[in-house]
Amino acid sequence: MRWKRGQRLKLVSETEAPTCTRKILREIRERLGVPAVPKLYEAYAAFPEFLEIHWQVFRPALQSRQFFLMGSRLAAESYTRAHNYFEIRAIGRCEAGSQTTVLSISQVLDYYQYLDPLLLLITAAQMQAFEGPVGEPLRSEPAIHIEFAAAPPTLCDGSASPELQRSWCERKKLLELAFISEEHRALACWPEFYVEYWAALKELLQSPVYADCRYRLAESALKMAGELPVRVETAVSQLLDAGVNDEQITSVMRVTEAFMQALTGLVLDITFARIGVEKDAEQEAHRQPPGRSVQNQEKTGSPVRAA
Repeated sequence: MRWKRGQRLKLVSETEAPTCTRKILREIRERLGVPAVPKLYEAYAAFPEFLEIHWQVFRPALQSRQFFLMGSRLAAESYTRAHNYFEIRAIGRCEAGSQTTVLSISQVLDYYQYLDPLLLLITAAQMQAFEGPVGEPLRSEPAIHIEFAAAPPTLCDGSASPELQRSWCERKKLLELAFISEEHRALACWPEFYVEYWAALKELLQSPVYADCRYRLAESALKMAGELPVRVETAVSQLLDAGVNDEQITSVMRVTEAFMQALTGLVLDITFARIGVEKDAEQEAHRQPPGRSVQNQEKTGSPVRAA
C-alpha cells in the first residue's frame, strides 16, 4: 500500500488538536522524553479515534525499559552498518547557523539518533498490529531514558534557499517519500554544512548498499517488535468497532507505511552525518599544534539530561 504520489500528508499539531487528542499527544512526548510531538503522531492525530486506540495499547510498551533498549540496539545497528558499508568522508562542522539555531549540530544529531529508532520500532510494531497481536506479555522494568529540554529548530520553506529546497525535493523523489523530514530541515539550519553533507549523501542514496541497509533496518525493527514486553493489537475489526471507518483505516495504514519507509532512511542519514562529523573532529584534532587539546564547546541552553 504505497503512498500515492502527490497526496498531501495531513498533520495536526498539539496546539491545534482537540482537548482529548492534545492530552494524548502531551503524554506521548513526555513518555518519549522529548519536548515536541514527533511528526508520526501529528499524522496520527488527524485520526483521533485511531490515535486513542493506538495509545491505549502502546502506552505500556513506552513505559518499559526494554522499549528504549531496543531503540538503542537499532541505533547501534545503523552505526555499525554505516561504518562498515558506507564510504563517509569528513564533513565540516560549520557552527554558523541560522538565527533560530540554539543547539549545536552534535546536539541535533543526539536528538534524532535517540528518537528516530524509537519511532521506527513503533511503526514496525503498528504495521504488524493491524494484522494481529505482536509482542509477548512479560515482566518489564520501568522505563529509563534520556530527556531532552529543547527540540531542534527546523528551516521552513520560506527561509530555505533554492539550493536547499532542491536538495530536499531530490531526496523526496529519489526515495519516493511522502514528506520532507524535519531531520533534514534541522540540519539545514547550517546551510554550509548541509550543502556538503547532501553532496556526500546523495551519491549513496542511489546505491544498492543503501537500499539493502534500509531493508535490514526494517527487518530488525519488525523482529524487535515481536520482543516487546507487552502485547499490542489494533486489528481492523477492533478499529471498526471503535468508529474508525474503512477509508480512515486505509489512510492510517498508508501513513504508517510511509513513516516506516521514511524512518529507515532517516536513521541511516543521521548516522551518516554523525560519522562525517566525527571524522572531521578527528582531522581537526590531528591539525592541532602539539600540547594543545581540542575543546568541543557546545552552545548553552541545550538539551539533555538522564532521567
